[in-house]
Amino acid sequence: MAVCYVLSHRFANSLYKKLRRMIIISNRIMIYNAVLAAIYVALTVINPIGTMAIQIRISEMLAVIPFFNRKFIPGMLIGLAVANFFSPLGLIDVATGVGIAVISYTISYFIKNVWINAVQYSVLCGIFVGLMLLTVLEIPFWFSFVTITISTLITTLLGTVLFSKVGHRILPNLE
Repeated sequence: MAVCYVLSHRFANSLYKKLRRMIIISNRIMIYNAVLAAIYVALTVINPIGTMAIQIRISEMLAVIPFFNRKFIPGMLIGLAVANFFSPLGLIDVATGVGIAVISYTISYFIKNVWINAVQYSVLCGIFVGLMLLTVLEIPFWFSFVTITISTLITTLLGTVLFSKVGHRILPNLE
């Protein structure tokens, strides 16, 4: 009887420690995602040329973070949604931006090369934002596609270089 009590007590104690560690890690992940979303929103909203056909979003450097660690996808999606809500196109921009990110991060599940993922993210931005601007504002597609793809490609490749070199110091290793 005493042996059963000791074994069950050890098992319960071990289970408690594991659950506690999981809760601490999930809280930490949630906090990091909230900080990432807030930084993305701040960098996008304060940028005077962050929307429409000619845009340079410094915040797009952060969009490559989920290519390094998939646990940051929720933070990026929330940040994109909130930041795009402040654009002149509002909910249409929210749906387009979040849709692009979901497609891109889904593709990145199968392609593990961060450089290819940065390029595919930029091309998807050019295609879908170009189509959105053509549909809503009648801005020529090829003009929007070229300007958005080039600007997004520059910022995402800069982000990829940055996080490849010093990402291990900046980004936490969340397990």
